[in-house]
Amino acid sequence: MGRYARYLRMLRSQRGTLLGAVALGALAGAASGFGLPFFLQKVFRDIFEAGAGRSFGEVLLVASFLPLVFLLRGITLYFNQYLLNAVSLGLLGEIRQQLFDKLQRLPLLYFDRKRSGDLLARILADTSQIQDALVAATREILLQPFVVLGGVGYLVYLGLTNRDAALLLVLLLLVPLMTLPVVYIGRHLRHRGRQTQRSLGELTGALSENLLAAAEVRAFNLEEAERSRFRGELARFHRASMKAVKYNQATQPLMEFVAAAAIAAMFVAAYSRQIPFETFAAIGAALFFTIDGCKRLVRVANEMSKSAGAFERIESVLDEPETVPVPDHPAAVGRLRGEVRFDQVAFAYGDGVPALYGIDLTVLPGTVCALVGPSGAGKSTFTKLVPRFYDVSAGTLTIDGTDVRRMDPAALRGQIALVPQSPVLFNTAILENIRIGRPDATREEIVEAARAAYADEFITELPGGYDAMVGENARRLSGGQRQRLALARAFLRDAPILILDEATSALDAESEQKIQEALAKLCRGRTVFIVAHRFSTIRIADRILFFDQGGIAADGDFETMMREPVFRRLYEKQTG
Repeated sequence: MGRYARYLRMLRSQRGTLLGAVALGALAGAASGFGLPFFLQKVFRDIFEAGAGRSFGEVLLVASFLPLVFLLRGITLYFNQYLLNAVSLGLLGEIRQQLFDKLQRLPLLYFDRKRSGDLLARILADTSQIQDALVAATREILLQPFVVLGGVGYLVYLGLTNRDAALLLVLLLLVPLMTLPVVYIGRHLRHRGRQTQRSLGELTGALSENLLAAAEVRAFNLEEAERSRFRGELARFHRASMKAVKYNQATQPLMEFVAAAAIAAMFVAAYSRQIPFETFAAIGAALFFTIDGCKRLVRVANEMSKSAGAFERIESVLDEPETVPVPDHPAAVGRLRGEVRFDQVAFAYGDGVPALYGIDLTVLPGTVCALVGPSGAGKSTFTKLVPRFYDVSAGTLTIDGTDVRRMDPAALRGQIALVPQSPVLFNTAILENIRIGRPDATREEIVEAARAAYADEFITELPGGYDAMVGENARRLSGGQRQRLALARAFLRDAPILILDEATSALDAESEQKIQEALAKLCRGRTVFIVAHRFSTIRIADRILFFDQGGIAADGDFETMMREPVFRRLYEKQTG
């Protein structure tokens, strides 16, 4: 139960509904396990033994009690199941919400290690697996124990009131034997369940990659290779699923064999002791409900075992340490001046290989810094440390004299505008995509930001203008248009720190010239970091940092950097 303590705590908000379901389950269970055998053994026997001594009205009255028992059982069972499903679906929603909330708090380093398809499988497929288990559990686990208790209670009652029936109570010792298959099968189901969920994650990952790379698949004639890869993942998922089915379906026949053996033994014992048929029938009915309730509980146990892999995969996300935490007492973050200082900063990804080391520099407010160097030298990693997308592995990073680890990440990022190389646009209106830069901005302010980014011209030509939907993955827009919308967000944010990660790489020459002019205005009075592979984007820079193999190999203005042989060769190669 330790594993499920987390989920039991989630049920606190639904205590009233759960208690109501338990009460209704107790009534339904008593009506099934005790009420029906009682009618068989007592009420109907008394009527038949009395023969003609009973009036028709008495017989009718007694007979009416049976449908009333079934009516009571049906009504209580209906509302029991309704309330329990409400509880299970509410719990499922809470699990999904907590999982999604956790993903919002996890650092980018976590997503660098995980495939998006696998995370989608955890949120959707794994939680659906848990939903099936929870629905089965809530349907049976709070009802069948009462059915079993009702049946056992009536058997005990018979044993105390009927000496001939007392011997038959020994048959109850056979009931626990039905749990023996669970011990063996449950262990295998947990293992197979983990395999199935892992295989499903791989299958979802392959599908997600294929959908995101639709153009590349066709451009490089990868259709057959992708079909073969997906077919292979499907086959692995099928094999894993069938192994789980093999063990899951073995439980029912084994349990039914034990139940049939118990009833057969009871029949022989009843015949040898000349127990009356009505007593035998009542015992059989009570034993049926007892065994049936046990079978249903065992199936629930199997479902929970089969879902163990899904629980573990979800818990691995919920228990993932938050390496960029919000401090208990965060430092106040007002309007920053923008002084950024790296003091012997080092950073390594999960593989432990340093991506940055020995970074020691101070960037004064209002400085425009260009970060240049070969791919993989550490430029983008450097800029991701500033907004605390990652926390430094060693050393200290301060802004305006305050360690960024003492700042609330949300407050810090509210003072930074980011324009990535491949901006993401959401499937909503262009107006709302720009408004992300400042959610309280008016329509007029958004239009002004778009004009500053030279995006207004193409926006107004779209059907619907600023209210036009960009479509999934913004496929309706060109790469240059996407970057201009991302620039419009930065204009709208009006932040003291600006990070441009190849923000003009997808623009044509004419658009780039206009954007460079706009950026020159935007950069005034701000601390700016420009990650540049194209040297044409560093003309507005006051300072150039040349990165090489995770360190800063050279630092200075353009004239100083041209005296550095490596920088000069790169510059001449591009402008040559």
